[in-house]
Amino acid sequence: MKSQRTAVGCCLLLMLFLSGCARPFYQSHLAPASGSAGAREIEGAGRVVRVSAEKTEAAEPAVAGARDGTVYAAWVEHRGREADVWLAHFDAEAKTLAPPARVNPNAGEATAWRGDPPTLAVASDGTVYVGWTARDEAAPHATTLYLSASRDGGRSFASPVKVNDDRKHCDRGLHSLAVAEGGRVYVAWLDNRNIEPPKPTEGGAAHAHSEPNREVFFASSEDGGRTFTPNLKVAGEACPCCKTSLAVGDDGHVYAAWRQVLPGNLRHIAVASSDDGGHAFSPPAVVSDDRWELQGCPVSGPSLAAAGGALRVLWYTAGEAGRPGLYWSESRDGGHTFSPRRALADAGGRGTPVLLRDAGGFKAVWEGSEGTTPVALTVGLKDEGASSGPSTQPSILSGTGALPAAAEAGDRLFVAYVAGGEGEHAVWLARSAAR
Repeated sequence: MKSQRTAVGCCLLLMLFLSGCARPFYQSHLAPASGSAGAREIEGAGRVVRVSAEKTEAAEPAVAGARDGTVYAAWVEHRGREADVWLAHFDAEAKTLAPPARVNPNAGEATAWRGDPPTLAVASDGTVYVGWTARDEAAPHATTLYLSASRDGGRSFASPVKVNDDRKHCDRGLHSLAVAEGGRVYVAWLDNRNIEPPKPTEGGAAHAHSEPNREVFFASSEDGGRTFTPNLKVAGEACPCCKTSLAVGDDGHVYAAWRQVLPGNLRHIAVASSDDGGHAFSPPAVVSDDRWELQGCPVSGPSLAAAGGALRVLWYTAGEAGRPGLYWSESRDGGHTFSPRRALADAGGRGTPVLLRDAGGFKAVWEGSEGTTPVALTVGLKDEGASSGPSTQPSILSGTGALPAAAEAGDRLFVAYVAGGEGEHAVWLARSAAR
């Protein structure tokens, strides 16, 4: 098989989304959501509620479960160049507990695109954390990374705290967020503070296909997100449009993952681990030699989950090593080595898949399709070591669900997704039995 080559205009993609000049990728092929706004029931998903406001353009969902069995959903409302991040709180039956709250203090200052949604986590003490990016008005396409915290069940937010500690006007994003059992907050993201911008062409503009690779940065907070440690560079040569991922093991190990660009434009998933709370990380370990040569960016990152001494990684890949689709691998030595990859499902590369830990081991959620309609799919992975595989056939969670985000709360699985048509897209939340 010949190496796959394509020119995905990654830099152009980012510029269009950050400037508000482009519609989301799901614009052209999403089937309109059936039913009216509010709650409805669909086969296989249980209760489904619309979480974004009527007559708005909403996208980029995120979802996180709390220990009391409730769930939080975040999303982004777009108005041309302007955008706002919103958060809503739901009970175990997906009924709202409080009116949605805007996360960013200044209306319209947020920015996001389909590959870089807000990040969301709930600490054991109930504190809700939302990671988001804001436009930097001092330079085109520059962004600042913030963390906002709510200590009243998502009804209000303290002043956001800047995570990146440099003063350069550059782009930061593709961020991930995790909270350890003791309450320490971890953030990872891609950053180009040390990257030289592409040189202008004869016409004076940077070439759209010359998006440089990024660096992976990391910071943590011991005081509930009020202050952060100095930013730590974890790795360089990261694929510039693929989301990072973070996970914290039961033993306190911190894992960071991203899509690494190797010599020859080979794009593979890499993992680095820390056994000292994120003060230092191991050298990156490549999870699998997928032999995927790509002159562009897949816009699909890895997902991590850690439980019972095992770290699992789920990702999309193509390349010469096998069929395009979702694959997973496992590490039993703290992220230093990984088992041979195993195929999970034939799938396209739209969005980053979700990997969850549950009582039965692990669960995967991703965007599939039925004809031209995107659907949210899930399957369980038995926790029986590296030789285990899917425990069942994939099941449909939502009949019109694009770019799903997922979390478990109590005995429920909650999936937030995008659906809509004719210029209005909405974020919906589906609830089903977790097991």
